[in-house]
Amino acid sequence: MQELSNCLALYTYYDIVIDDPLGTHNGQNIQITPLYSPDCHCVAEIIDEDNNVVASNQQRLMSMFSFGKEDKDNGFYVCENDWIKIPEVTELYKTYNNYILVNDKKNWVEMSMTSAYVNKKKRTFIPHEGYMTVYSIDNIYDIKDEKKVMSKKISITIDDDDYELIEVNQGIKSDYPIYAIFGFQGELGEKEFIKDHLFRRDESAVGGYHYNDDIYICDGNKNVIIGGKEYTLHVSMAVNTKEPQIVKLFWKWVLCFAALATLIALLYAWRKNVKNKAQYAFEDYQRALTNNLAHDLKTPLAVIGGYAENLIEMRKEGGGEKELRYLASIMDNVAYTDSIIAKTLRLSETEQTKELNKVKVDIKALAEKLAEKYKAALEERGIELTVTGGGEITADEDTLTSAAENLISNAVKYTRDDGTIKITADKKRLAVVNDVAENVDTKDLTMPFVKGDKARSDKSSSGLGLAIASAAAERNGFGLKVSCKDKRFTAEIIFR
Repeated sequence: MQELSNCLALYTYYDIVIDDPLGTHNGQNIQITPLYSPDCHCVAEIIDEDNNVVASNQQRLMSMFSFGKEDKDNGFYVCENDWIKIPEVTELYKTYNNYILVNDKKNWVEMSMTSAYVNKKKRTFIPHEGYMTVYSIDNIYDIKDEKKVMSKKISITIDDDDYELIEVNQGIKSDYPIYAIFGFQGELGEKEFIKDHLFRRDESAVGGYHYNDDIYICDGNKNVIIGGKEYTLHVSMAVNTKEPQIVKLFWKWVLCFAALATLIALLYAWRKNVKNKAQYAFEDYQRALTNNLAHDLKTPLAVIGGYAENLIEMRKEGGGEKELRYLASIMDNVAYTDSIIAKTLRLSETEQTKELNKVKVDIKALAEKLAEKYKAALEERGIELTVTGGGEITADEDTLTSAAENLISNAVKYTRDDGTIKITADKKRLAVVNDVAENVDTKDLTMPFVKGDKARSDKSSSGLGLAIASAAAERNGFGLKVSCKDKRFTAEIIFR
């Protein structure tokens, strides 16, 4: 199992590389490498059926030796501190770990030797003469920043017949025997971490991801066959998410996201502001044009009405029935057009910015007063009108009266004969619900001159009543909602 442990130590270790697309060095993306710390580990173990660890990646000093081409003793040799109780070896382990666990710098160790004690049978070795050199580099992307921290001479002498002292050379082009990959490999081997993450066959869990405080842990298990026997390979990695490099990367992303969100919000606000300005400018132009047209039409319309009225008086005695009917039609259309002009000017006046005189208004009393003048017309058509509710609201009485009057008159005009009109007036809303002959498409119905379907498109309708009501409600900070369902039309002013 020693060869298997060597493989685990050589190829399973804590080494995380995170690409940082927000930073570059000489045109290349920067990679964030969290430094090794007591909270960061990567453990790999081979567990037998009795839950015994038969191989692991626990830290070991290793070197590959080659004694000749295709020599049977070629391979990895181990100098394990737990096996070889030699003070100089223990000090070598201690020195390495003290320099490699420096969190404010990136240190790396270069090891070399000129001679070693080798036990080919056990595949173990002890360095005899050599050097351990520690380098530090602040910027891993600029090798010029490399600094030598220390250089320690390795000098170990033993008296053991099981070990052969040999001189060695480095590199494949040197004379045999040669060595390569001389250094420390594997997990530092904190016993508590290995114990806490030791896989047990009787557990139901088969691996996964979970957090323990700020430590992110990933576990995985896999059944393997070695020498015809079944074992379990267990790998567990722990990453301290509070490592400075990870925290720095996290806040960099957070700040970039916040900056991007702010930029998007500013662009959206700018676009909306430009759009609103254009819309307001168009509405001002439209309002001014409508006012000018309405005023310009009033004079010739009054003249036409006056001439038609004079003609009726003149031809009342000697005029024919057809002639009088034509003149009466002219008078009706003049009156209809005049009412549209009056409502257009009323809408424009309602939309104009002026100071409101807000007072306490009894909303139920206002609704009852406005409904009273339609009492005779409603009785004649068999329409039942009720007013319920009560309470006071704060509003400009003139504009609120205009809004309520248009809603009630609209209901009286379009309620089917023998139908009902129900008015609810309280502190929350003024709702007018009336029966109609057929359902009405309410889309854009509060826009000026929109009459809905043909049921509301007779010549007595101007398409301005709900528009005036909507404008009057908005001037007071209220909202107008209209809907129609099951042949019941609802118009309500919501007191926000």
